[in-house]
Amino acid sequence: MIRKTLIVIAMMGFLAPVVQAANTYDPDTYPPFAVYSFDVGQSDDQAVKVDGKKTVRWPFEYKPLEICRIPLKMKIGMYIRVKDCDHGDTKIILVQKDCKDLKQKNLTDALEEKNWPCYFGCRKIQILANFDAEISGKVVSTKGVIQDDKVYVTANDKSSDVIVGDGNYHDVNICVTTWEAKIEKGKAGDEEEVGYVSVLARPAV
Repeated sequence: MIRKTLIVIAMMGFLAPVVQAANTYDPDTYPPFAVYSFDVGQSDDQAVKVDGKKTVRWPFEYKPLEICRIPLKMKIGMYIRVKDCDHGDTKIILVQKDCKDLKQKNLTDALEEKNWPCYFGCRKIQILANFDAEISGKVVSTKGVIQDDKVYVTANDKSSDVIVGDGNYHDVNICVTTWEAKIEKGKAGDEEEVGYVSVLARPAV
């Protein structure tokens, strides 16, 4: 009887420090990527029973922490667009001008008084691109009123204009100057279609 009592006392002495140690933790002995938070309201179903009475809870949770950053790159194609290019209000109206006045504005050195009739018109467009783009234009005549070799297109008062490819819209003023127009081949009117302006772009070098 004395021997059994000593065994029970020895076992209780062994279990007591185990219970106490299980409720504490040493951060130096745990993995650095584990984050522990004790939850006093955790269900007993998730607890470990010791000697049938003591309950040792193990209430910690793992949270993902960054341990590495891998650069992410992609092959992005070149992108450029004109805002509302196909909108009905996007048009250039050519109006008859004095050829000599247009030459004084340095629109083209080819203009002389004998080049009558001369026409001029502009339209502001907005262009967005993800690369530095050089903008220019070309007139395509569809009715024979404008002669292909007697028309001049400028972008922002230059033969070409570079817009910054920063992903924002930039204003570009497209202007058309034509001389010795064959107005006898066109129908009289305020907005008769005589062709279109092809807006061109290429990477600026």
